[in-house]
Amino acid sequence: MGNSSRPGSIVIREIGHAPFTVLGEQYAVLELVWNGDVGRSFDLVRVSDNTVLTEDESFDSYPTDEQIADTLAEHDIDAEVASCMFCRQNVLLATAHRHTGGWIGDACCWDERLRSTQ
Repeated sequence: MGNSSRPGSIVIREIGHAPFTVLGEQYAVLELVWNGDVGRSFDLVRVSDNTVLTEDESFDSYPTDEQIADTLAEHDIDAEVASCMFCRQNVLLATAHRHTGGWIGDACCWDERLRSTQ
């Protein structure tokens, strides 16, 4: 028999995204897939003990670097951000790339062309 649970009531899959390090501690975004066709949610997790830092409210989409930094700040973790030299979006320095005297965001502007100049 199939699952008769209400759609969106059971996590059917967890997808761990690549961890990143802030002040010597690793964090990762955990993507939760729910039963039924109700979308996904995203939590910020401390890898060492699987503590969910977004326990009050998950993100509806993959969080921006600024959202990650804000969440870490709520837990007294100083995650530095800087402006991406191309799009001017705030980027998490822990995941950004240093390039020609500035910072480039990994999620926003870092691409294969720039990787080849490393």
